[in-house]
Amino acid sequence: MESPLFAQPCRLLSLPDELKLHILNYLDTRRDLYNVSRTCHVLEDVTMARLYHSVDLDLPLGRVSKEPGTSILRAPVTQSIREFTVRSGPLNRRRSVYSRRRKSDAGSIEVHVNGILDKIPMKRLKSFAILHQTPLSQQTLDLVVRRNEHTLQHLGFYEAAPWQESTLLPLNLTSLECRAVNEGDGVENIISANRSTLQKLYLGQEKQLVDQYRRTRVGFLEQIPQPAETFLTSAFALDKYSHLRELSLSGLDVTLLRPTTTSQAVLFCKLERLSLESCPGTTELLDSIAGTFHWTSYSPDAPQNPPIFPSLKHFLLRHENPNTALKDAVIRFLSSFTGLRTLSLLFENAAVLERPSTLIAEHGPTLHTLVLESRIQPREHLSLDTSRPFGVGGYSSELWEESINDIVRLCPNLVELGMGFPWNDELVRLHKTALPTLQHLKTIHIRNFPENQVFSQLGDYSIKEYATKFIEWAFPALVGGGRPTLEQLAIGPTLYESRWKMSPASNTTTSTSTSTSTSTRRQVPEFLRTHHFCLDWATTRFGRWSPLITPVSEKYMEELAGEKPLRGVFEQVWLR
Repeated sequence: MESPLFAQPCRLLSLPDELKLHILNYLDTRRDLYNVSRTCHVLEDVTMARLYHSVDLDLPLGRVSKEPGTSILRAPVTQSIREFTVRSGPLNRRRSVYSRRRKSDAGSIEVHVNGILDKIPMKRLKSFAILHQTPLSQQTLDLVVRRNEHTLQHLGFYEAAPWQESTLLPLNLTSLECRAVNEGDGVENIISANRSTLQKLYLGQEKQLVDQYRRTRVGFLEQIPQPAETFLTSAFALDKYSHLRELSLSGLDVTLLRPTTTSQAVLFCKLERLSLESCPGTTELLDSIAGTFHWTSYSPDAPQNPPIFPSLKHFLLRHENPNTALKDAVIRFLSSFTGLRTLSLLFENAAVLERPSTLIAEHGPTLHTLVLESRIQPREHLSLDTSRPFGVGGYSSELWEESINDIVRLCPNLVELGMGFPWNDELVRLHKTALPTLQHLKTIHIRNFPENQVFSQLGDYSIKEYATKFIEWAFPALVGGGRPTLEQLAIGPTLYESRWKMSPASNTTTSTSTSTSTSTRRQVPEFLRTHHFCLDWATTRFGRWSPLITPVSEKYMEELAGEKPLRGVFEQVWLR
């Protein structure tokens, strides 16, 4: 959690209001209020210049309200930016019909982004990311590289527009992020120009992955279109990366990533973070890495001067087809080394019969973040909770109690815990667990959510009220006494925000049958059509915030209709 705004005591703000008025009256009698106003304006500019070194800007999918040529950000902000990120904001539906008669929304977004980049002082920008549905154009890339050639260290984009061979490429990047590489031509050129300096690499086929997931929830991994084989061969040549420490992949076939040489094996041992999300070939890759870790640790043929040991600290895995072979490979992989600080396992379309203690292995003493989630099928409506705890196909009070106690016993230094909880309050209340004994636990994310038909009374609670009830249930020994050390409580499953951002219907669809099939395929799941959302604090697969499912009672309907400002169910939950 971020530190409070005023970490140090501020004596001026703590003065009584009456004394502040006396100060202003004194200045007024001295005819000095004008200079006070000017001084406050200067202080405001200086404060903004120090606050806005990092700017994360949401631009709507529809047309930006500002006209081209007018700046979205104030001058003190653009003069101080060091890290600039642009994301897709909510669709501007009011202007969507009008915007179709004008130039494209992509052009409008590009004009505004380029306008901001042009006002940032030269050699100032260290990080630039356009994680927007608008592709990174050649003009934008040229502008960023030309003005920040020697300072730019991180470049991120959702996808790239076609570039010419004469496009300026950034050099000396330490971090590269591309959410949809497509065929991979332009991305391959950037990778080749920065192999010797790259420390963090994120590559994915998010656009194609989302499209396949919308069509079918099961068995779609092999249907994801892959980049050209030349790109995969070049990008996965790990022995050519001398400083790579973090590797994150989503939707890419990782078959070619398996280590085959000693130099590749050494690089896997140097990795500190590995993230594999919906990647075909994951089973074979994890088996190969497990063999590599075992070889470097125990084989006499492994490098000895100096000795090489696995240094992996963060491992994140998501898979929509977790068969027995994959689960066995995960266990072998996690048992081949020690020292993890983050372990996140998200499985869909299967129950995991292995207990948490089997997967935690010897990593317990060093783990700070543990996330375990298993769904027997994708959750499409509120009448079925598909989440299941690790170790069995259904919830039981004994299993939940034993799992919690195992986690507490094995992971005494846990700071963040994300897993399913049983929603029967009597079950939680009657079974006291060792959860309150975790002295460093600050965040709990309840990954599942109650079935709306069974627990409809939750609609009568605000989120804050229900959070209080959960604390009473999960920490019964602390009721009436001291509060737990919790600072954040997130409730609800991790929904994939990017997968349900439906774009307006295309004008090219003319056939009635075609329109019907298109609308059926793009229809949003029931819980997104009938329920309202606020945000929780759980990061989803693509680094965005996930919506929190919240049944809303009738007393909030007038607020949601715009007749009253949003309150109540939308209030944030802070337990400090």
